[in-house]
Amino acid sequence: MLAVLVLGGGGFAYIKYKKFSGYLIDSINSQAGRKLGRQIKFKKISFSPLEGVVIDEPCVSRAPDFTKGNFFCAARVVIRPEFAELMRNRVYFANIELDKPVIKIRETGGKWDFEDLLALLPTTSKGLYLTWNAKKMSLKGATLEMDFASSGNSVAFENADLTLLHYSALAGNFSLNLSGDVKTVLKGQLVTAKVELKTDLNFEYAGLTSTFGRMEFGDAAMGAATLKKAALSWELFDINKSVQERNYTAKLTAEGLSIPAQSCGASKAVNSAMELLSSATGKATPRCEDIEMENLTLDSALKGGVLSVKQLDLATNFLNLKNKYELNGPARTVKIELNASAGDTKLDLTASGPMDKPEILPVMSVTLNNRLSDSVRNINAAFLKLFPIAPVELTAVKS
Repeated sequence: MLAVLVLGGGGFAYIKYKKFSGYLIDSINSQAGRKLGRQIKFKKISFSPLEGVVIDEPCVSRAPDFTKGNFFCAARVVIRPEFAELMRNRVYFANIELDKPVIKIRETGGKWDFEDLLALLPTTSKGLYLTWNAKKMSLKGATLEMDFASSGNSVAFENADLTLLHYSALAGNFSLNLSGDVKTVLKGQLVTAKVELKTDLNFEYAGLTSTFGRMEFGDAAMGAATLKKAALSWELFDINKSVQERNYTAKLTAEGLSIPAQSCGASKAVNSAMELLSSATGKATPRCEDIEMENLTLDSALKGGVLSVKQLDLATNFLNLKNKYELNGPARTVKIELNASAGDTKLDLTASGPMDKPEILPVMSVTLNNRLSDSVRNINAAFLKLFPIAPVELTAVKS
């Protein structure tokens, strides 16, 4: 008797599963193209009991047809509905898998050429992060090309693997893993890097509330400038609350940066900063041509309206720097500890007190003190623009 019930239940589930798959196949065959206002073609479409709907070599044209080019193509797409949700007459997907997809999107006049595709999304006041109805979506060997007509820039993401997991059908809790090769052109120079991203995103009805994760860059290059590797990790909580209530931590590390003298104009900016160090110490610092950075560590936090750089260590061929910085928004104070050395030239400096007029020690000439004070105010104003943790009454002064 039990075996009969199990077989009967399994047969019923299979029929319901196949019926939905047939409906999905018919929709793709006859309705999707008309609703999109684009052409759709594919080599083969079929149903598999184990995988779901399998589409071989699907392509979607740019609007209105393939004479305008391809918007999306893939070697294979697999769509598998969730059994349990089908039994409740709900549409929810256990897996959506795209093999070697190629997606080409364009921006013109501030509008993207995929905006018409948003008509496929259900009309709802809730965000997509709450209405997303797939447990898992993955892209393997993907290529994404983005063209920005308004800026003339293009970005390509190649050899990309992406996995997006959704942990709840009722809440917006996601895990995202992404890796691939990025290519773009910045200021006339080719920029390339290998990128890996792992992050968790937690949403509530009003939007994103928290996220934590890590992004790594490797073998990066911009023209003749190169970077061996870099990593950024973060934990951001209470994102949807006021700046004073947010709890952020972030850490950046990098090593193996090399910038030739004629690349990016970086040496000019470095030598300008070194002139200020020479003025503060009364000793000449050597001019910098090629820039070599051994390593960089930046550890920062935002909590209770206090923005702090707990650690800034920089080791280069022209300067070794250790710095701590704290900007207290509610108290409107700043505290800085700076230790810098360039060859035999060394400087130990502190600045503390009101953020618009801190006391700088050791005492220096009026002219030099004003230049340093202006630099501190400019740094404060820049951070306050990003994190308005206090009323911005500062006016940036060019040093």
